Amino acid sequence: MSISTLLRERAALPWLLLGVLCLSLSACGGSSSGSARPATGGPEQPGVTEPELPGDDDDDDDGGDGGEGGNPPVAQRPAGRYQFANACYRVASSDGRYLSANPSKSRYDLTDNPQHASPFYFKPAALGEYLLLSDYQRNAGQRGSKQLLGISDPADLFLDPAGNFVGELGYLVAGLGDTLNLVLDPIAPLGKLVRSLGELVTGIGGKVSDISVAPRLGMVKDANDLSIWALNPVGDDEQYQIRSRVTGLVLGAGGGGSLSMVSPSVAGPDTRFRFEQADGCAEYPEAELNATVHEAPAIYLNEVDRFRGVAGIEDDDIYGFVDTHTHISAFEFIGGRVNYGAPFHKFGVDHALDDCSVHHGPFGMTGLVEHLTSNPGPHDTKGWPSYGYWPRNDSLQHHQTYYRWIERAHLAGLKVMVNHLVHNEVLCQINPQKKNECDSMASIELQARRMKDMQDYIDAQHGGPGLGWFQLVTDPAQARQVISEGKMAVILGVETSQVLNCGENLGMAMCTEKQVLENLDRLYNLGVRSLFPVHKFDNSFGGHLPDLSAGFGIGTVLYVGNILETLHPIEFEECAFDEDAPETDGNSLKALSPGGIFEQLLYHLEFIGNVLPGAPGPLAQIDPRRGTSHLCNSRGLSTLGYFLIEELMKRQMMIETDHISQKAARQILAVTQGRNYPVINSHGSWGGSNAIRDLIAAQGGITADFAGTRGGWVDALRNNGHRQRPAGQHVGPFGGAGFASDVNGMAALAGNGGGAEDFERLYPFTSVDGRVSFDVQRTGDHEFSLFEGRGVAHYGLYPDQIADMILHSDRSPEEIDDAVNQLFTSAEAYLRMWERIGQAQR
Repeated sequence: MSISTLLRERAALPWLLLGVLCLSLSACGGSSSGSARPATGGPEQPGVTEPELPGDDDDDDDGGDGGEGGNPPVAQRPAGRYQFANACYRVASSDGRYLSANPSKSRYDLTDNPQHASPFYFKPAALGEYLLLSDYQRNAGQRGSKQLLGISDPADLFLDPAGNFVGELGYLVAGLGDTLNLVLDPIAPLGKLVRSLGELVTGIGGKVSDISVAPRLGMVKDANDLSIWALNPVGDDEQYQIRSRVTGLVLGAGGGGSLSMVSPSVAGPDTRFRFEQADGCAEYPEAELNATVHEAPAIYLNEVDRFRGVAGIEDDDIYGFVDTHTHISAFEFIGGRVNYGAPFHKFGVDHALDDCSVHHGPFGMTGLVEHLTSNPGPHDTKGWPSYGYWPRNDSLQHHQTYYRWIERAHLAGLKVMVNHLVHNEVLCQINPQKKNECDSMASIELQARRMKDMQDYIDAQHGGPGLGWFQLVTDPAQARQVISEGKMAVILGVETSQVLNCGENLGMAMCTEKQVLENLDRLYNLGVRSLFPVHKFDNSFGGHLPDLSAGFGIGTVLYVGNILETLHPIEFEECAFDEDAPETDGNSLKALSPGGIFEQLLYHLEFIGNVLPGAPGPLAQIDPRRGTSHLCNSRGLSTLGYFLIEELMKRQMMIETDHISQKAARQILAVTQGRNYPVINSHGSWGGSNAIRDLIAAQGGITADFAGTRGGWVDALRNNGHRQRPAGQHVGPFGGAGFASDVNGMAALAGNGGGAEDFERLYPFTSVDGRVSFDVQRTGDHEFSLFEGRGVAHYGLYPDQIADMILHSDRSPEEIDDAVNQLFTSAEAYLRMWERIGQAQR
């Protein structure tokens, strides 16, 4: 019989009553306010509460990088529970005793001698909640060992392998029992109940066979939910209760030099602590910025020499660039077990970017989507701290937007980032690896919550709500305000095949106007301000832009996916405009051979199964796309599609025309032209033909290409910056041209050539505004540069890629200079486009 079964059988009836007891504790799964929010960095957890607002007192602090963690000092620190973020303190009880680490006994004691006090590094796990680290040791190649104040789980009853609390709260509280002076007598007879539950564990000697099952307050070696502590201010003298996130019990400084845990309902002066600034802390592990800030990065164009005095540049024109197309939240898409890694994690970088085998299996061999979209075959799954294989520019299912990597790009001038919540229901359904729902709206809503969690997590690292550099915005005025404070504006968009859960079968819409309005309002209330009416497959709103790329891979998969989604193949026709015909590269597909849906599915399954890792040979004859490379999708904008466009305009939402058929794109432009309502082509040729992209620019919209390499990137930036646009819509003399990374979106980031000589010439380098110097980015033991064969391995290398374009491009100095000017006026151009939407006729 298992330990957990034994406990359940002996405590079934008391457990029902203990649920009532939890309601009397101030934080059994919630604060006294009762308002709850999802946990950060992983599945939703119990005991996570909405933090109180910070105090009003600020002080300034500037600085750069440092240590293995290298957390930059916070520019503004409010008073209150948030002020201790990423800093070093001694923990003192109200009677003047201090917490002191006792590693030999895996516990923390109380000492009267301040010289024996242990310094604790306060690492935020969420707003107002901390991991209290007294030591961290790591040798090269090793994961590292921590010493944290926490509750042990010796029998693995309460925590899953990732450190999330999955046990039953009653058993945990009971297991702590009298061994930790759990004071409950004032609420008898329930006090006797909990004592009896504690005796269930302690009465069998605290062991089952040779396993100690009793949880204990003490020292734990890795971060988990039982080592997260919320700080609750008490009184007016900067004292706090230290409350366990999971149990709701608070730390007590009892007699005899021992710590205890106490119910908040009976907490006295011995549960009050203050925090004294200290030196000598071991810093919590973190990805480094490897950036030295000599002066706060420029906010406005006229602060930068190259733009100062340029005709037409206004004092409040924003300096910096926009990434028009990202997928930070893709770690939750297609079931949540395809893209390994996360942009943040409550336990830190060594949990966010650890080992991909949890998703992709031993040697990565069960990561089917990774094999399909990247490099088939086994790979080294280990992440922290060595990163021997991933991340890399062409490994599409390893996460590339850890928050510190994005922060590095922000220091180089990234002012606006558009994050598209992304999903594909059919790919989710045929993918055997998943933990999340496949329903499109459910996936999008989950990802929107994760972005709010990410904002809160970064706020926590910087001292409180609104103080982090990553801020979600819902209108251009808010974006300008955020940027004026030195932060980055993040816009949420949606890119999914069944937009608003509106798929189609055999030409029949699977939703009504009423459902469109309901789901559109759900997205709007989540903060979504940009939307693709169509993505990858035909849907209720219109036809899609087929992927007619040569060769085998995602294009064929999507073609077959469209059949599964709609129950019909793509219906091709001669393009209505010659300039809309797809461009070919000499490898266009030949005449379509006979083959039904069954044969096409066999082709799809054989490829995914990696039965034929090379060119499938005879199976190439049944490629369903053959003979279509010069044709267009015959489906344009549907009646429901016209309805959606009108509703988007009523809400002043941005309309993205990528992935939609050329016919539908031109129909949208015909509607918006008469309203002076700009639209967006956010990622290159997915916007259709170059002629359509010219129309978008001519109507005051945005066109952006994928970030490239050296001369090619120079050309793309200049091409988009110089597209014809209405008079008065330039930023000074510049059109402004951002770029699309499409990071985490099943698209490879830029590769890069070069070798040792290029490395020596590039590093270290200085930002375009001259205020920040960068060296090779380091995460754990790995130094990421552009010249190790991985290209732009992660988002933190975009500053390097910009510097490399300037230094190593074979274009003329005048062309390079123009490209840089177009790039660093793109944030202002994007915001002006958004503002014009608010001024358009509706």
